[in-house]
Amino acid sequence: MEKIKILKRKRINHILKSVYNYPLTIVEAPMGFGKTTAVKEFLKCKKNPYIWITFLNDTKSTGCIWYQFCEQISKLDEKAGKALRSLGFPADVPQTKKVLSILNEIDYKEKTIFVIDDYQLSKEVKINNFITKIVQEDIEDFHIIIITRDTTEIDLSEFLFKGMCQIISQQHLKFTEEELKAYCLMMKSDISNQDLTKINEYTDGWISLAYMILLALEKGIPVGMNSTIDDLVENTLFNSYGQDVQNFLLQLSIMNSFTSKQAFYITKEEKTDEILKKLRKENAFIFYDEASQEYKIHNVLLDFLRIKLNFRPKKLKELYRRLGEWYLEKKEFQTALGYLNIIGDEKRILLELNKPENVCNEPLFEGHFKMFSRIPEEQLYKYPIAYLRHILCSIMSGTYMKDCMQRIERLQRFYENNNNVDKEYRDRIVAETLIVKKFLVFNDLEKMCVISDKARSLLQGKQSYIMLRENEFTFGSPHLIYIYFRDEGTLKKVLHIIQKNMPLHSKMSDGNGTGCEYLGLAEYSLETGDFEAAEINSFKAIYKAKTKTQASIIICAYFNLIRLYIFQGKIYESIQKLNEIQEEFGKLNHPIYNTTIDLCRGYIYGCMGEIEEIPYWLQIGDMTAADFFYQGMAFSYIVYGKAVMLSKNYIKLEVLTETFEEYFSIFSNQLGFIHNYIFKAVSKYHLYGMDEGISVLKEGLSKAQSDDIVMPFVESASYIMNMLETIYSMDSKNQYIKRVLDYSKKYNESLKRSEQNNIKLSQREIQILSLVAKGLKRNEIADHLMVSQATVKTHLHNIYKKLQVSGKLQAVNLAKMQGFI
Repeated sequence: MEKIKILKRKRINHILKSVYNYPLTIVEAPMGFGKTTAVKEFLKCKKNPYIWITFLNDTKSTGCIWYQFCEQISKLDEKAGKALRSLGFPADVPQTKKVLSILNEIDYKEKTIFVIDDYQLSKEVKINNFITKIVQEDIEDFHIIIITRDTTEIDLSEFLFKGMCQIISQQHLKFTEEELKAYCLMMKSDISNQDLTKINEYTDGWISLAYMILLALEKGIPVGMNSTIDDLVENTLFNSYGQDVQNFLLQLSIMNSFTSKQAFYITKEEKTDEILKKLRKENAFIFYDEASQEYKIHNVLLDFLRIKLNFRPKKLKELYRRLGEWYLEKKEFQTALGYLNIIGDEKRILLELNKPENVCNEPLFEGHFKMFSRIPEEQLYKYPIAYLRHILCSIMSGTYMKDCMQRIERLQRFYENNNNVDKEYRDRIVAETLIVKKFLVFNDLEKMCVISDKARSLLQGKQSYIMLRENEFTFGSPHLIYIYFRDEGTLKKVLHIIQKNMPLHSKMSDGNGTGCEYLGLAEYSLETGDFEAAEINSFKAIYKAKTKTQASIIICAYFNLIRLYIFQGKIYESIQKLNEIQEEFGKLNHPIYNTTIDLCRGYIYGCMGEIEEIPYWLQIGDMTAADFFYQGMAFSYIVYGKAVMLSKNYIKLEVLTETFEEYFSIFSNQLGFIHNYIFKAVSKYHLYGMDEGISVLKEGLSKAQSDDIVMPFVESASYIMNMLETIYSMDSKNQYIKRVLDYSKKYNESLKRSEQNNIKLSQREIQILSLVAKGLKRNEIADHLMVSQATVKTHLHNIYKKLQVSGKLQAVNLAKMQGFI
C-alpha cells in the first residue's frame, strides 16, 4: 500500500467555511480523528492567507509559544512580528493593550486565519487569557481556529452566548460510511466488501485507526485481530523497521519537532538525513514543514514511542543532556537549562548560571525555584553568582523576602570568613551579595547606600556581574523621588542622598541610573515650587541619561517637564512632549516602559481633566497585583484616583481611598499618601459638605508642609479651590497655604487658556462606531453607508488614534462611557 493519500471531503470543507463568520472556531476531537489534516486541506483549498503554530509537549513556558507566534505574524507583517518579539509575551494590561494595538494595525488580507494546533498541551492560564483578549477584540479579517483534544481549560460560555464562537466536534469530523469506503478504496483498491463493512463497524469513523487497519491488512492481519491502536502501531509500523531505525525513532520521541541537524546532534546517527527522508516518504505519521524545515511526529506514533521508550535512565539522561547542549550552543539559555533540569543535571545548570558572561536581564528557567529549594545550601555556595541570580529572581517575584534575607546573610558570612579562596574573588562575591542585598532594604535609601558603598569598595572600580546597564531603574514609576520618599519631613534628605550617593551606583553597574542626580533635583524643585530649577535640571537629566541610554531616567525627566509646562500654560508643548516620548520609547516595545508611559499619560490627562485620554486600564483600575513591582510601586493608584475623581463618582472615590492607603503603605510612599488625602477630601466635600472636606484637606496640607510640597494640591486645583480659599481665610498668615493657593489659581488659569480640545469625533466617525457596537463587520458597514471598505478602515484608524485605544472593543467601551454612542 502506498503512503497515505488525502481524501477530499467536501462535507468537511463546507462545515469549515463557517470559520469566516466567527472570531473563534474550536475544532475538538480525540487524537487521530483528522483534525489537523481537515483544517490544512480546507486552507489549501480556500487559498486564503493563514498562520499556524503548534503547541508542544515540551513547551514549558510562554517564551517558546511567543517565539512561534511572532515568527508567524512576521509572515503577514515583518515589522509587526519584530515589534511583538521585542515586546515579549504580554504580562499585564498595558502590555496586552500594546500587543492588541499592533495586531489591529496589521493590514490583513481578506479572511486571514490563525491556527493553534494541539492547544490541549498548554495549561498556562495566561495563554488562555491572551487568546480570549484577541477574540474579544474581534479583529477585522482575522479569525482563530483552535485545534484541540479537550476544551475543559477554555471558558467558551461568553463567546458562545455572544455568537462569537463555534465548535466543530468529533461528530462532524468522523468519517461517514461513504467517506470511509471511498478512503479505503483509494488506499487499497482490491479491498473486499466484507472488510469494508468490518472497518466501518470497528472504527466508527476514526480515520487513524482505519489507516492502521489497512496497513495491517497489507501484512495479512485480519480486521479486528488487534484490540488496541498501540498494537496496530507496533505490528504495522514499528516492527516493519530494523533495530537501528526503531532506536532512532525512540530517541527522537523526546522532542515534538526537530530539524535534521538537531536530530543528528541528539541521536549521533550518521544516516540521519537518509532515514528521515525515507520515513517521511513511507510513513504518514512523520510530517515535514517546508517553511520551518522541521520534522514532526504525529501524536498517534509519538504516544506509542513514549510508552515504548524503555532506555536505561543513563541513556535517557544522555539524550536530554544533548538536547540541553544543543540549545546552549544556540545561546537559548532558558530552554537549554529547562531540559537539563528535566534530568536533574543541577551541577551543569549551576555551572552555566554561574558564568558572568551568561548573566542577562531575563528570567532564569521554568522550575528554577523548585530546583534551588532542593539543593543543600552548602553546595550552592560553590556557585555564588548562580545562587545570587536565583535569590534576586525570588525577591523580584515578591515572595520569600524574609527567607531571602537569611540566605543572603549566610552566603555573605560564608565568603567573608572563607580564607581558602582568592581574596579578589572573595571580595567580588561579597560585593555581588551586597548588591542583591540592597533590594531587600528597597526604598530605604540610607540602608541601601551603606550597603552600596561597601560593595563599591570591594569591587575596587570593577563592574558588577549582577547589575547591568539595561536593568530597570525606576520599576515602572514615572517619578524617582516618589519611590524613595518614605518618611514625612525627610524630602530634602532624600534628595541629598540621591544627588550624593546614587551616581556612585552607576559606576559599578555600567551606567545604570546615569542622570539620576539631576532627575532627583528636578523632581524636588517641581514638587516644592522652584520652577526654574525644575526645568533646567530636567534637561540636564535627559542629556546625561542619553549618554548611557537610560530610558527610565529620560521618561521621568520628560514627565517632570510636561507637568511643569502645564503649570506654565504651555499646553501645546506639554502634549507634544508627551506624544514624543510615546513615539520614541513605544518603538522599544519594552513592557515596563510601556507601563511607565501609560502612567505618564494617565497622570497628565488626569490633571488636565480629560478622562477620555487616560488609558482605559487606569480608568477602571485594572491593575495586575503580580506586577506591583513593575507598575510604578502603586503610582498607578494615583492615576486611578484621578480618573475616578474626574468621573465624579464620589462614593466610589471615598471607598477606594481606604484601599489606596494599603497600597501606598507597602513602601510608605509619602507622595501617594498626600494624593490620597486630596482624593479623600474631595469625596467628603461632595458627600458630606465643606467642613468634612476641609478637615481632611488640612491634614494633607499639614503633612505636605513638613517638606514644602505644593504640586499635588496645585494639580488638583479645580477640585479643591473652594476648600483652599476657606482654609486660607482661616489662616491668612500661613505663607505655605498662600503659595499653594496662588499656584493653584495660576494652574487653573493655564488650563482655561488651554487650546487643547476635548476629544471630538466627527458625525461619520460616531456613525461608524455605532455600527461597530452593533456587531457589523467592516464590509457590512461599508455597504450600509455606501462607502468603500478602505474608507471605513481609515475612519476606524482615526477613531482608535483619537480615543487612544488598541481596537474595537476598547473603542466601543470608551465611546459608551463618554456618551458618543
